[in-house]
Amino acid sequence: MKKLLKITSTVYLLIILAGVIYAATELQYFTGKNESDSILLEWKTGTEDNLNRFEIERSASEPNNYVKIGSISAIGNNSYYYFRDNATLMVPESPVYYYRLKLVDNSGNHVYSQTITVTHVISSVRDTWGSIKAIFR
Repeated sequence: MKKLLKITSTVYLLIILAGVIYAATELQYFTGKNESDSILLEWKTGTEDNLNRFEIERSASEPNNYVKIGSISAIGNNSYYYFRDNATLMVPESPVYYYRLKLVDNSGNHVYSQTITVTHVISSVRDTWGSIKAIFR
């Protein structure tokens, strides 16, 4: 019973710490949109108390295999951020991408934003042009 109490209190402490970090950073929105040669991710914050950086993570096809694709330093309260995910670095057979932000504070603690989904569609004209360029490389 004593061990269960210790584990339970540790879990509650982790939940409280995560809540403090997330509460210290108010994420007003996090969106993504398909563009011809990239996916544009945008987000805006309200408060950014003790926030060090945002790490951008992407998963292709399923929301369980995230990789870090970039990092942006926190600017301060009421800031707008964007990150462009280059289409040439994406998995060609996967049109659906999952993105999340890892909010890292000055102590190295972190929480994750909600996950967003973006479908990347390349126009047939751009796809054909890409094939033509590849022939002459």
